[in-house]
Amino acid sequence: MHRATPSPASSSSSSRRSRRRDDSSSPTNTLPPGFSFTPVRRPRRGERDNIPSSEWDASYERCFSKARMLRFSALARVAAAHPSTSKEYRPLRVPPNPNSPYAKHGLLMARLELIDSLLHFVYGLWCKDYSAHTCYRAAWRTVNEFLAATRAKVISESQDEREKAFIGLLWMIESFIHGRKLRYQVVNVDRENDHKMTRLNIQWKAEKAQAEARAAAAAEAQASSSNPPNMLPSPASSNSANSSHSTPIGGHGQGTPARKPTVDREPSKDENHRPGNPHGPPPGHITIPVQTGFIVDRKAQSHGILQSSATMQAAQLSLNLPVMARHYPRTTARMVLSSLGPQDEHEPDFQDDDGELYWPTQVITGEGLGWACLMGMAMVKEFGKEYGYQGVNGVIPRQNGEEVSGFPEPKFIPSTR
Repeated sequence: MHRATPSPASSSSSSRRSRRRDDSSSPTNTLPPGFSFTPVRRPRRGERDNIPSSEWDASYERCFSKARMLRFSALARVAAAHPSTSKEYRPLRVPPNPNSPYAKHGLLMARLELIDSLLHFVYGLWCKDYSAHTCYRAAWRTVNEFLAATRAKVISESQDEREKAFIGLLWMIESFIHGRKLRYQVVNVDRENDHKMTRLNIQWKAEKAQAEARAAAAAEAQASSSNPPNMLPSPASSNSANSSHSTPIGGHGQGTPARKPTVDREPSKDENHRPGNPHGPPPGHITIPVQTGFIVDRKAQSHGILQSSATMQAAQLSLNLPVMARHYPRTTARMVLSSLGPQDEHEPDFQDDDGELYWPTQVITGEGLGWACLMGMAMVKEFGKEYGYQGVNGVIPRQNGEEVSGFPEPKFIPSTR
């Protein structure tokens, strides 16, 4: 018997199946080990409004206390890393053990402490906002300098894609801060816009009424001048009126009625349509005075939109789901394998390293800043574990009156302006 020779088609099909088997076992298609982690489902806290304000205040106090400890420790390590001849050099009172991770990776630990400190500051302020259903814009402005300085240091010293993900995290947090301020500001801006539109429409209506009154007066004057009251009709016109070719009923001695002068027409519904105003906006020559604050608020809004967009575009370059899956698989698993939804931002505990998380929601909603901080905290712990990072348990203690310069501390200011 002769063995059948495989046809080219069957050979290529077999080759494709073989390649598929090889590809499926390729390391590039396997999930990182961290994806085997299943997050713990904690008991739910319930509706956010059922959580007493005292609990949110306590969370704020804890966060700010730890943030100050981390900030001081980070800046002390940075000062000790300068050459002894530098005017910025400040030796540590108690240097770490030379064999400890904090001695071997001093500047890396300082960067992690700065990021950790920022996350605590921001989460603490978010607790104040979230519990009151508002946005204390004055408080968020105090974050700018600390955030910008921390990001600049991380940008200048990051070594690889894994650490550069923190750059994206810091850009993302700034974008969410802008988004939160915009979302809560726009309520007042929209209310003010409605008030101004009402005034414009009132003025437009008054102008149209005046134009119609002038047109009616002109029409009446024209009708009077076409038939003077003191002139008697001539015999010819009388005979004409009684002839068989007389003017039809309705035209006796009146001539052609004067056409009413055209006034500004109202725009159609399809022209310059604006929701809530079926006639569109008033014409451009209708104006009303506005105060300085009116312009300032709208400038802040437009600037905030541009900043939120630019910072999120910068964030997604170094922080995205593929980067998270490659370098932070445990944190990613806590988000992907989660039963939490976007409305559950108040559920996780900030210090919980095993519970469920959620990928930060859309900036335009004004929410999601809490999720970004929770994700960032998980990233710091996952990254730091490899280097022995201990968070507040590994900080350089601060003595009374001891201070470090730079990186101004954020502050809580209960003002929505």
